[in-house]
Amino acid sequence: MNRNVLIQFFLLLTILVTCIVFYILFFKNSGEELKNVKKNKQINNVLLDDPANQMTDIIYNSNYLDKNKYIIKAEFGTIKQDDPDVMLLTNVKSTIFLKNSEIIKISSKKANYNSLNYNTNFYQNVLITFNDHKIISDNFDLFFDKEISTVYNNVIYNNLSTTLHADKIDIDLITKDSKIYMLNNSKKIIIKNLN
Repeated sequence: MNRNVLIQFFLLLTILVTCIVFYILFFKNSGEELKNVKKNKQINNVLLDDPANQMTDIIYNSNYLDKNKYIIKAEFGTIKQDDPDVMLLTNVKSTIFLKNSEIIKISSKKANYNSLNYNTNFYQNVLITFNDHKIISDNFDLFFDKEISTVYNNVIYNNLSTTLHADKIDIDLITKDSKIYMLNNSKKIIIKNLN
């Protein structure tokens, strides 16, 4: 064989081997890493959407409005995908300790809890108790940032001597003043004296 042909063959082989090694080291691995990143994103989305991936035995403690204390507990909770500051809670029990006042206990089947401002939307089988008072409703919203709360939808209030049926009760968290009313002006609040 001619010496020039042998040198050309050796150079061609060297270039080919270099290209293959370069491809394996840089392009093939980065393609696999990209596939792994996409796969991990898909797994993370599935985990966030998966109701079986719930946190259990959740407890939040917070202080608000000049040394008042708010505790909320739940059996299960999932972080809301479109708003990570909001947790969807199941089988909820909470307690509000008001300075120089009574303790308020709240329970519900479900609630949305905002970890930034402590606002909570209780719903499904809501029960509110304080002293000898009991309120049953479909919904109860606590807005700590606005210093109000609202009980609404099928509201039934009971104490030792009175039963009241209304559509909505607004309560000022500072003054404890409340406003009870019907959403439809043609309907009246029903009050029954139990004595």
